[in-house]
Amino acid sequence: MKHILFNIGIFFLSTLSFSQSIEKFSIDSGGASASAGGIQILYTIGEVNVQEYSTSTLSVSEGFINPQQLIIKIDPKIFLQGPYNTAGTMLDGLRNSNLLPTTSPYIDAKTCAQSIFDVTGSNAIIDWVWLEIRDSSDGITVITSTSALLQANGNVVDVDGISALTLNIPTGNYYIVLAHRNHLGIRSANTISLTGGTQSIDLTSDSTSIAGGANAITNLGDGNFALSLGDFDGNGQVQNSDLTGMLPLLGISSYSFADLDMNAQVQNTDISVLLPNLGLGSQAGRSENTKPIPKIIAPRRKLTN
Repeated sequence: MKHILFNIGIFFLSTLSFSQSIEKFSIDSGGASASAGGIQILYTIGEVNVQEYSTSTLSVSEGFINPQQLIIKIDPKIFLQGPYNTAGTMLDGLRNSNLLPTTSPYIDAKTCAQSIFDVTGSNAIIDWVWLEIRDSSDGITVITSTSALLQANGNVVDVDGISALTLNIPTGNYYIVLAHRNHLGIRSANTISLTGGTQSIDLTSDSTSIAGGANAITNLGDGNFALSLGDFDGNGQVQNSDLTGMLPLLGISSYSFADLDMNAQVQNTDISVLLPNLGLGSQAGRSENTKPIPKIIAPRRKLTN
């Protein structure tokens, strides 16, 4: 007769008079046995082969919990109204004027290499943007967020200026939020399934794919849609306060929130493009880390102009 005692991957066997053997069977990377006083101890470095229960983020077996960190890659696409040109491209006036900062204007202060701004054409970097991945249950809770770079063709890329964005989140359904320092942020109207591989997310071609529809995004008149310009103070609305805040900055040439068309200068043209957007507000829904104004989203930026 044998008695077997289990204790998190170590089991004890007492060998008495019967001619019977029990083999050690475990999933392990090492182990040994020892005997004393008729007691044989088998121990392993690892885990006894027992039934397991797994979900997409958790693996549970007897005595062990093994979290799994998963990597998702996404390739979002957006346009900004201010620098939009024609045929699905945006002008890169800030890059041409050497005004793009290598440090993000948003609160995570990510950095990139200066050489990234040497790229021209459709892959030229025109500015930094802000991305949030939000929980499917409320569209408000932020699962993860990051600064990213925006190319002239609308692609949102990682800080190397080329790669898709890599997110350390489990596979699942999420809302996507994209925002810019002087444009109104947008959120996807529905959750988007993020699984393996690189997920393309085009938020430029259909206003119904944006929360708030036509009220939340600007129709560019050529089949494309863009984030609406004019949110100078970053509160998620285009108001007279944005206009009055910009006026003292007329005439400067810098990386300024007042440069709505992003041509590297704050001019009367920036005032004129703002006026038609007065009264617009973001429909993305406020996250817990945005400014304390209900039901809006503004990129979490440094409070400088």
